[in-house]
Amino acid sequence: MAKTKLISPFPKQFTDRQWGRYVKQGRDMVEEDTSVQFRLGDLTLKMVKPKGRGVNHGVFLVLDRFADEIGSNVNTLVDYRHVAIAWPPDERAPGVSWSVHAALDALPDRFEVIRQPPEGRERWTEDLALSRAGRLPHRPLTKEEKLDRVRTLMREDESASKAVEEMIRRPDVAQRVMSSPSNQRILYRAHHEQREQAAAARFAAAHERDEAADEVPEVQQVRRREPAVDYQRASSEVLELIGSGTAFLVDLQRMIPGLHVAEFTEREVRAVLDNHRRIRAALDWCDSALSTGDKSMDEELARILSEGDEQS
Repeated sequence: MAKTKLISPFPKQFTDRQWGRYVKQGRDMVEEDTSVQFRLGDLTLKMVKPKGRGVNHGVFLVLDRFADEIGSNVNTLVDYRHVAIAWPPDERAPGVSWSVHAALDALPDRFEVIRQPPEGRERWTEDLALSRAGRLPHRPLTKEEKLDRVRTLMREDESASKAVEEMIRRPDVAQRVMSSPSNQRILYRAHHEQREQAAAARFAAAHERDEAADEVPEVQQVRRREPAVDYQRASSEVLELIGSGTAFLVDLQRMIPGLHVAEFTEREVRAVLDNHRRIRAALDWCDSALSTGDKSMDEELARILSEGDEQS
């Protein structure tokens, strides 16, 4: 491919000639570095003959001691050795950096690929090579590459929670996320599970208090209610039903004393009352199912439960 004239991307700072001179000097230095990196890799292959691609058993100890002797890092030498094995001297592309060779080293057709830069590009860059190899580039450009970078950074729970905290500080972004019904369901489910866990913890604490009270002399015991179920033996469905109801009751006990009822509009009051009507209908349905075993839903109940607050 014919070389094109270098045009300064910063004309106010560098002329085309100055820019071209700096680029040439930089490329010469990168080529020198590439030569040294490959030579060091080849040297490790000469010291310990490879039995296959990669670092063989026992090689690391040799390279570790060798790295100390020459003032280098053993992992750096391991990388040099790995890339030197992947790229025999006759297949190395002149003028292409060691980093690009390293990025493409796993491709089965790497010897052909490295000699064909992407369409419209005169030279390979490391990020282009990483993308071509299906690896995450250092500077993601496409939407999918950026999403891959985010997924990588959010693999740890702590990092993910910090990222979400940053997100909700941007109302425009948070609004776009919450406009998705699927995201709303995910957050609701997480909140619901958290409330159930809290309710289960309260039950466990109450059970421990009950057991502690059993050890108090009978004359000192305050009359108390016996536990309704054995929470250690009850099924998950029973615990979920009790936990859901208890969480609802606890929320109401927390909210009602602080309600600013005088500030509610008539429409808002009707909306809350209608919602409570649906809740009562659902509770009656649950009670009927528990008492009779019949879990079917009649048309009237279905109508009540499916109502929104548009009539309020």
